[in-house]
Amino acid sequence: MDMNMSHHFPAVWLLTSVGEKYKIVETVDEAAQMLLQHWPANGGREYIGALRACRDALHGFVPAEVVRETLIRAADESVVCCIHVVQGGEALRPNAGGYAAAKRA
Repeated sequence: MDMNMSHHFPAVWLLTSVGEKYKIVETVDEAAQMLLQHWPANGGREYIGALRACRDALHGFVPAEVVRETLIRAADESVVCCIHVVQGGEALRPNAGGYAAAKRA
């Protein structure tokens, strides 16, 4: 795993199924693994956007924070329980056009 600090973001806790423990996700690599290995089968547009954000962040095209925001939106879309700290400043809005809009910003 690439432990590049630029791939870190504030932690997100995800619960993908009943009876499981929350999984802590705080890097782009962990987000990609979560999406590919532990995500419910009902992933949709936001799920695909989160996968694309992971790919783009790993290639240095977008900051890790974009991955965090798209992961949160994908969790909301797939009804995955998500706990995260809301931070000050501008954040990507859930209905702001998905990952493509975030990438343009």
